[in-house]
Amino acid sequence: MLGLSACTNALPRPVVDVASAAARPSAGGSTWQLSSSVRRDVAIVWPRLGRIWPGADFSKHSVIVTDGRCAYLLDARSGGSISLDELKKHNIGVPRPGGFEAITWKGRKSIVVRPPEGAGAAAPAKDPLGMTSPDAAGYTFGLATHEQFHPDVQYDSAAPWHSLIQLDNASGGAGRAEEYPLRADPRVDRAMVYNSLLLGLRDPARRAAHLARAAYWNQRWTDGFPAEAKGQASVDLLEGTAEYVQQSALAMAAVRDPDDPAQIRARLTRTLKPMKVAAKGVEPYAIGTAALLNADAAGRDVKKTLTTKATTPLAELLRGVTPAGPQEAPKDVTDGITRSVARTNRQLAPVIEPFVAGLQDKKKLVLLLPADSVTGTMSGTGFYTTRQLPVTITTGAGATFNPGSGAVRLDKVTVAETRVKDKDYYALPLDPDNGNFTLEDNRLTLKGGHMHGSIVVVRQTDDGQRFLYAQ
Repeated sequence: MLGLSACTNALPRPVVDVASAAARPSAGGSTWQLSSSVRRDVAIVWPRLGRIWPGADFSKHSVIVTDGRCAYLLDARSGGSISLDELKKHNIGVPRPGGFEAITWKGRKSIVVRPPEGAGAAAPAKDPLGMTSPDAAGYTFGLATHEQFHPDVQYDSAAPWHSLIQLDNASGGAGRAEEYPLRADPRVDRAMVYNSLLLGLRDPARRAAHLARAAYWNQRWTDGFPAEAKGQASVDLLEGTAEYVQQSALAMAAVRDPDDPAQIRARLTRTLKPMKVAAKGVEPYAIGTAALLNADAAGRDVKKTLTTKATTPLAELLRGVTPAGPQEAPKDVTDGITRSVARTNRQLAPVIEPFVAGLQDKKKLVLLLPADSVTGTMSGTGFYTTRQLPVTITTGAGATFNPGSGAVRLDKVTVAETRVKDKDYYALPLDPDNGNFTLEDNRLTLKGGHMHGSIVVVRQTDDGQRFLYAQ
């Protein structure tokens, strides 16, 4: 567990001399130590964020780091403890471990982050692409930077990116879902796009040839899987740019001179690793980051275009690039992806197939929870769809819903996103024979191992299927 039995009050003044090995406080042992380390990174990077993305300025933003017992409010200038009671008084909840919530704290844009605990704190080290900080402090700082970039830069109410709005409308929200059973071919194509871009960073003398190979693999993917490519564009822009900012921020905090773009790029070139496993959910982050780093290295300023034109970092980097001739992916890439796809399909089969059958089983009830009633963020282990049920299915979902008549908490539950009469819901089947819920009059009480809470529902029947709409 992160945290101390008693919450230490003051955070040390951040030392921003990155050349000193002792400048970064130890992130181990307590939330106080972790917050001190995060504050040091914030002090170095957030006032300089405009160097990474023009116009981005987090110098007045704050972050609240909490383990559920202690909490620390920090920014580029100061930091100290804050009581959980005060957070509660301002209707700010504590996220689940590894989670976050973007908030406004006393008129300032901010974010609450709860670092992962125990084994979860070591999970980032298993990231095969080298994109996740191996320590909880780096994870916290990176997450705080990335997740504030979405609402405060990309969707800033005063100047939202029109490019994202256009791509969002064109995609229909289908970009993150992968059709089950999963296929290896599209994942090989996208992995080779990223791997070619990574070679472009590592071998600048032959960057043009590597970009031509990236163009070949991208064309093969878009020609072979046009529906996936169309739906993916909005996610590529949304997450590719935010991840580039996150990765650059982490590197900026680690290099000797944070004002030297070449040092930042060089560090990322060393830490990023090729893709040899199927990772559709990670592809937009990795490809966008590598594409923008290549654009920076080549002296091509594409960032303004990305905010105004319905395009992606990869599309702008490859503009005018002639695709190379037919290529063969290395055996370790094809073998690794083929094995990981087969393994994932085996793991998903006992999750997705019963879930789809359950939603179509008229003996079961279908609970519909309003998407706009989610408090904080919703987590999940993956996004999928099927031909039998063409909706987005989120596995391992965790969220709290407060629709008004009560609250429901889901932990590691599979749900489906659906739209009914212009309103979005999360749907899940309830088996009357299971005994994990009671329905008395219109009061539904969930008491299963992964579902808890009580709400009022409205019952409706459609073509023999019984639905419960949370109120």
